[in-house]
Amino acid sequence: MNVSTFLPMGREKNSRPTKFQTLALCALILIAFALRFYRLAAQDIWGDEAFSIFLSSQPLAQVIAGGADTHPPFYPFLLFIWLRIVGDSAFATRALSALIGVLIVPLVFVLGKKIANARVAWFAAIFSAVSPLLIYYSQETRMYELVTVLALGSTYFAIHFQPNERNNISPAPPLPRSRAYFAITLLALYTHYSAFYVWLAENIFVLWRHLSLRAARSAAKQSPNFVNAIASSRKPLPSLHSGQALAMTDPARPWIILQFGIVAAYVPWIIAQSNFLSAKSSARFDEWSWRGVEIVFGKTLASFSAGLTLDPPLSILLIFGFGILVLVGLIIALRDHSAARLAPIAFFIPVLIAFIVNPILPFFFERYVLVALPAFYLTAALGLDFLSRQRASFAIIATVALVTITLVSLQQYYFNDAYAKGKYGAMMTFVSAHAQNGDALVLNNPLQKPLYLIYAPRAELEKIARDSSRVWLVQFGNPREYDPTNYLPRWLGANAYKSYAHGFVDAALSLYLAPRDPPAFKPIRAKFGETIELAAYALDRDQIAPRQDLRVTLQWRALSRVEKSSKVFVHLIGGYNSATESPVWAQMDGEPVGGTRATTQWEIGEMIDDRYGLLIPENIPSGEYLIEVGMYDPTTGARLAVTDAQGNRVADDRVILATVKVIAR
Repeated sequence: MNVSTFLPMGREKNSRPTKFQTLALCALILIAFALRFYRLAAQDIWGDEAFSIFLSSQPLAQVIAGGADTHPPFYPFLLFIWLRIVGDSAFATRALSALIGVLIVPLVFVLGKKIANARVAWFAAIFSAVSPLLIYYSQETRMYELVTVLALGSTYFAIHFQPNERNNISPAPPLPRSRAYFAITLLALYTHYSAFYVWLAENIFVLWRHLSLRAARSAAKQSPNFVNAIASSRKPLPSLHSGQALAMTDPARPWIILQFGIVAAYVPWIIAQSNFLSAKSSARFDEWSWRGVEIVFGKTLASFSAGLTLDPPLSILLIFGFGILVLVGLIIALRDHSAARLAPIAFFIPVLIAFIVNPILPFFFERYVLVALPAFYLTAALGLDFLSRQRASFAIIATVALVTITLVSLQQYYFNDAYAKGKYGAMMTFVSAHAQNGDALVLNNPLQKPLYLIYAPRAELEKIARDSSRVWLVQFGNPREYDPTNYLPRWLGANAYKSYAHGFVDAALSLYLAPRDPPAFKPIRAKFGETIELAAYALDRDQIAPRQDLRVTLQWRALSRVEKSSKVFVHLIGGYNSATESPVWAQMDGEPVGGTRATTQWEIGEMIDDRYGLLIPENIPSGEYLIEVGMYDPTTGARLAVTDAQGNRVADDRVILATVKVIAR
């Protein structure tokens, strides 16, 4: 490869697209539409979506008021109108983001053609159409697709404030384009704060182009023959005489005026939101480290390349492939003194700013730099365009390979339950199916109110009565924020019988059985390992029917300091159960005292009352069943050795507490 291959890339004339090209672009847009609307309502609404719906369902004055939300008010305002037109179902609310997300494809195409050529435009548009990350956020009732589209539109109009592709001098943009830039940029800033990243990138780009303009003017002033100035200049300059050059208008002046106007128009929101945002800010300056680089730059590259739903080794292939293309595109853009430089600037600068401000933000998510994803694809397209001019077959193979692996990521997103964004609806469906008269429901986080209003069970569970026989506990989000001392789980673990625990992505559901009579303990004296003794146990009944609850109380004693944490299992075992593929018919596993007293926290000689509830299934046959208890290492699953009161090793490292008779109802 010689140096000439790095000369400025050739530009294609802005000829009208052929009928075939128009049809091909329409087909690509339809593909993007189909991918964004496919299984749009398949997943449960998750927490942030529920809040968006809840906020936009309020009176308009509350929707757009400062302090109502962390983010600016344009998207809530738009959703306010949308909900009143199409309704508030999962499909209806997400359709707004899906429709907005489709617009990215033609916008990327137009921008790619503007800064480079048709090949770059097609490559970038194809990547945008099948982008796992863009589709992921197109299927959310949130503002991230809207701010990405508006930021992309802002970037397109910003191009008109810089010199032409071949010239370092150009007239100022027409007034309609200036107004369009002002309006779209301001709407982007009023949609999400990440729009500032793109706004700053635009200013850096225009500043660089303005400096090129000043250099051209300086050369024109110093040389009476402008052609001689071209010959002596290291940068490509237009073939115009100096009088023509000096007659052209410097576009920096209207640009600067617009920037002041944008800032002035945004000040009212800063004033209205300042107190709210200051309460949300943090100071984690240790994030300015290699760990911070990995979090911001590493997660950005990985998610931009492979999305959030693809595991190695396929994700590594996509990261490597896009990484190479972006690197080549960066080199080409740096060597090419043209508008093509906008692509890497609009990608790298937002991510760099996100890294700089990361310490004062509560956390970093890839969606905070989604505005840089179109520029990422444009930079990769520049690299692919360069390679296609070396060997067209390579570009075709690379594109097909990248798109094929990308479709695997989409397949995982659509169908793999492990990548579900939330399961609050599934959790409430479970509660509805298993609720009984007298149950109570505790929502241990006020932030889940919008979700609860969407998925609340129809059963009368809202009021917590003193005579509640069972308590459902819903822990939503991060418990450290709303229950830092873990008070409610600790109190329930110490005073009730935990009989169910399951995670639902963005929430955890537990069921506690209220105590009946004080436990009547029976001594047993079994030793677990060398440090723990099961001193006694109690059952609340020895005869039970299907769909009833069995309460088991264990009394542990720490013989010496426990160095390693262990979990407890309590099983009801009998004949073969096809559902569990074992003799187990009911079980409850977990750390002692409802998961709140790890064995490593026990004091020597301390007696620990540990309560477990067993939910007897409806399909259990009548007959006699055994209650077995044991402990195991949560990391390896290996059971702790059990010895009886005489020091003999117990078979299967378990203790049989008692026999329970199951009778037909």
